Amino acid sequence: MLHSIFAQNSRDIDNSVNTSSQNKKSIKVFKIGKNNFFKTQEEGKEAYEDRMKQVAKDRKKSLRILKKPQYSDKSYFGHKRPPKKRPLSKRKLCKVCGIVH
Repeated sequence: MLHSIFAQNSRDIDNSVNTSSQNKKSIKVFKIGKNNFFKTQEEGKEAYEDRMKQVAKDRKKSLRILKKPQYSDKSYFGHKRPPKKRPLSKRKLCKVCGIVH
């Protein structure tokens, strides 16, 4: 008891009494979102796996979209369809890409 009185800060105090109660096993409960709905660890794992499946699905979809020539072919350069190659006298500055074509 005297040790806690002469301690210079709260870290110097021996809290061996409190640590025994903290070491007991307990079911972990996680707070989810804004509403105060609590889930057990197993339900949290299931939700995590569902999110990971959704992320994988979204990645596949985005890769499939990026395979389109609009995104993969350099001649499109920001256009949905490749720009026409006009004669030199009729070429003008493109508002989309800033190139004369």
